[in-house]
Amino acid sequence: MPLLSLVLLLNFLDKVNIGFASLQMNEDLHLSNTVFGLAAGLFAIGYALAAIPSTVLLQRVGARRWISLAMVVWGLCSAATALVSRPAELFLVRIALGAAEAGFTPGVIYFVNSWFPSEYRGRALGSFLLILPVAIVIGGPLSSLLLSWDGFLGLAGWKWLFLGEGLPSAALAVLVFRFLADSPSTAPWLSAVEKKRLTDELAEEATRIEGSQPSRSVWRTLSSPKVLVLALVYHGIAMSGAGALIFLPLVIRSMGFSVRVTGLVAALPALAAAICMPLWGRWADRTRRREWVVAVTCFAIAAGLWGSAELLPSPIAVLPLTVAFVGYFGATAPFWTLPSSFLTGAAAAAAIAAINVAGNLGTFSGPALFGWLSDRTHSHAAGLIGVGSVAALAGILLIAASPRLRR
Repeated sequence: MPLLSLVLLLNFLDKVNIGFASLQMNEDLHLSNTVFGLAAGLFAIGYALAAIPSTVLLQRVGARRWISLAMVVWGLCSAATALVSRPAELFLVRIALGAAEAGFTPGVIYFVNSWFPSEYRGRALGSFLLILPVAIVIGGPLSSLLLSWDGFLGLAGWKWLFLGEGLPSAALAVLVFRFLADSPSTAPWLSAVEKKRLTDELAEEATRIEGSQPSRSVWRTLSSPKVLVLALVYHGIAMSGAGALIFLPLVIRSMGFSVRVTGLVAALPALAAAICMPLWGRWADRTRRREWVVAVTCFAIAAGLWGSAELLPSPIAVLPLTVAFVGYFGATAPFWTLPSSFLTGAAAAAAIAAINVAGNLGTFSGPALFGWLSDRTHSHAAGLIGVGSVAALAGILLIAASPRLRR
């Protein structure tokens, strides 16, 4: 888990560092908020095209091989963003980056389901996903530092940012290939007794779930109302969170902070989210109504974004922004315990990938909507209200669908 968490940290930085790069890149490339939001969101198009094939291939060839290969490709794609000189090139490299990263997150979620029995998955995913807000705590000041290298060796600061945060992913792939164990049966740190005990417990749980569900094909599973509801909810969560996250540096900059201080201030909401994140996982493991935990996170996102929109451009708007990010990062671990409560095997892998695709399409529509609303109103407040409303709708949908999910 520590190794995968480090990979997730670099994965997340390579995905969202375009938000910090925008503090300089938008001026150099003459990007409006709408064009920038479109470029940031196009990551999701490549992701959507490659997610299901990547996840199925991961299941067949093993996490160690597939994740290490993906890391090399996405690290080089992220670093290549430093070479773009016009919007069309930025669009292409963001699509390529999305395709390269597509199999990682759903693959890891499937990987965790193959290692941890159900009663521990909320805490396991919570400990793994804890690195997401930590990535901003680390990435904010780091990105500001790299931006301050503007002009060093003739390169703009935003180019140093992409090089400095992209190339380490390719380098870390060597450690992943060497040390990651695909399953308990191949883990060198477990004894034979421990391997058998864990493997038997996981097999018994899978048999119990399969016995309680009618036999159905992968494609029939993907059209299940339960899967469709979860896909819509995750799309709403991702749309609201990604829209606010990508524009977070620009929103904070609009409060009057300098470029260097912006990275430090952006770390504050993420730090609060990191502190609270394990609590969401524990709550999800202790309650029988995990969907209600996710709904609460949705309402926290909405309330935080609406509150920050009301307070802009005052620096006090950072406080409700913090509430929003506590909800956004807290939603992930309890949400991903829901599909594994009624799916196993190849159907689970395909459904997890499909739900994740829906979420990543939200990372396209969220920044695009935020940028368009900001340009139309010449204010980031409209963007915050727009994506916050999507989070509220996701929470309402999940509560309405709760009886069906529990059957």
